[in-house]
Amino acid sequence: MKKQRPASRAPSRLVTGAGVDIGDLDRQVGFFLRLAQVAVFKDLVAALEPFGLRLTDYSVLLVIEANPGLKQQSIGEALRIQRPNLVVIIDGLERRGLVRRSVARRDRRSHALRITPAGAAVLEEANAAQAAHEARIRAAVGPSDWAALLEALARLARLGSSPT
Repeated sequence: MKKQRPASRAPSRLVTGAGVDIGDLDRQVGFFLRLAQVAVFKDLVAALEPFGLRLTDYSVLLVIEANPGLKQQSIGEALRIQRPNLVVIIDGLERRGLVRRSVARRDRRSHALRITPAGAAVLEEANAAQAAHEARIRAAVGPSDWAALLEALARLARLGSSPT
């Protein structure tokens, strides 16, 4: 027997293709954040695919470009990427000739990272694709809600500060 919703409760705001009652999920921020993440990531993954970049590759390249000579550890902390995972990402970018590792001046046990000319060229093209992606997301949200959305997401991001 199907459980009846109380009369005071509004019907689900989310329409499912299978006509499935999603229960209280229509009132849970985590559920909608996950659906939004999947939609946004799917579009961004498609935008970056022609350049052979994953989302993490793109993020790491952006940080390296903005901070030439930054140590790997600082990049991991900034992007909340665990050290072993970051090593794999940097290894792949280095193999492709997009970044260069060198011994850090102040700490010879650490690596300083710099984007290569080839990396800068790929990043420039990927930035154009990302800008088109961002325009699609902005259009879906609407210009009046864009700044509020970014601020709200930034506040939520500060809740979790441990690396992934």
